[in-house]
Formats: sequence, structure tokens, C-alpha cells
Amino acid sequence: MNIVLIEDEAIAMRMLRKVILSVYNSAVIVAELESVTDALKWFAANRSTVVDVIFSDIQLIDGLSFEIFESLQLNFPVIFTTAYNEYAIRAFKVNGIDYLLKPVQEKEVEAALGKLKQTKSLFSQQQMFEIQLMMQQFHPAPVQLNPTFLAFQKEKIIPVKCENVAWLNTQNQILTAVMVNSQKMHLEETMDNIEKRLPKAEFFRVNRQYIVSRKAILEAEFYFNNRLSVKLNPPAAETVIISRERVFNFRNWLQGLL
Repeated sequence: MNIVLIEDEAIAMRMLRKVILSVYNSAVIVAELESVTDALKWFAANRSTVVDVIFSDIQLIDGLSFEIFESLQLNFPVIFTTAYNEYAIRAFKVNGIDYLLKPVQEKEVEAALGKLKQTKSLFSQQQMFEIQLMMQQFHPAPVQLNPTFLAFQKEKIIPVKCENVAWLNTQNQILTAVMVNSQKMHLEETMDNIEKRLPKAEFFRVNRQYIVSRKAILEAEFYFNNRLSVKLNPPAAETVIISRERVFNFRNWLQGLL
């Protein structure tokens, strides 16, 4: 069985290789690729190479791995591996090819490869359609430039314009919008729904708990494990960390490249 690995973390790549070979010792790792760019170049240059399955992380250093399959229309089964965004993953679990949550376990790899061997089928048009649906979740349609949200305080319904929002935080299923004047408003929407409605040029989701506006960012500094911490105005009560997989896009967003 010829296998391609797509993973941007060296440690995760080594662990994935070790687990796969321990489960399927006759497997041949034909390529280990670290980025969307590397994968696009490799697949373009090795079209005649037989590939039985691809193990691919979703968030890579230079983008989403879905871009690889969309650009080249690869006709190979893919087993996705990821450490987060479980909602999108659940939406994708169709048609026999599995996903694995990090850290990858031997039993999960064995089950996924067993499923692949049973089906013996290449990627179908339906599976490509499912990937496109997933990509739409990451790349939604254009939103309103200045949407208005509703805050509820006692007997009152208060309109909250996004242009007045500095940042948003969710804790214990309570979503709070902190305004530029430091006022706090509780919104009865989910973080995911709010993110979809906000203009992407002005707001960025730095992690699961925080969405920040461009005008609220004072500075960002390097944090351990290749992450960033961001200083906000009004200030947050805790250190706001930009997760490692979002640093690349955050820096591009700050420069107006996204």
C-alpha cells in the first residue's frame, strides 16, 4: 500500500508514520509533505505514482489541505487528521473514508485502513462534493459590511452594530461582545454564527474563544510553541492566544492579504 502523508508538524509526522507502519508494516510512505505548496508541486510532478491513500492534516502552515484536492482534483481516498474543528469534521464523515483526531491512535489507523481495504474504491464524485461543502464552511459567502446583532438586557432588546464591537468572547456558553467603549453586551447567538456574519476584513477568529476586530489590536508578540499573544483595547482579563494553526492567516489578515 502506497501512502502519502501531509502534515506540517515534524513530531506529528513522525508519530503518524510510526503508527501507520506499526499497523501495516508493508506500507510504503512514498511522500511526506509539509504544506499546501509542497503537496501541489509533488502531485503535479508525480501524476504517474500509484497512491492508495493520503493521510492529511487539515490546517497546514500555508492554508487548508482542501485546496490541494480542489486544485488538482485528486482521485485518491483521503483520511483526514486534525486536532480541532470537530463540527466540520462531523459534517464530513461520509462514504467510508474516515477522519482521525490527534493524537492519532493505532486502533483508529487500523480501523481506517481496514475500511479502505474493504471498499477498494477511489474517491467518488459524491466525496468530492462533500469536500466542497466543507470548504464552504471555511470559505463562506460574502457577508454584510456592517451587520447588527441583538443583545438582551432584562426587558430590553438592544441593537449592537459590529462597527462598535472591539472583540467577542465565549465562556461557559455565554457570548459576550465587548464594545470599543468597554461596555459589555451578551448576545444570544453562537460564536460560529457570529463569525459567519462578521466582515472578514475587519474581524478575525484567533481561537475558539475569541474573535477580535482590527481596531482593537494594539500589538501581538511571540508566544511559546509557535503561537502569538495579542494585546487588545479594551484589554481582556486573560492572555489572548492565537493558536499555532491560525498564526499564518492572522499575519496575512493584519496585512490585508485575506
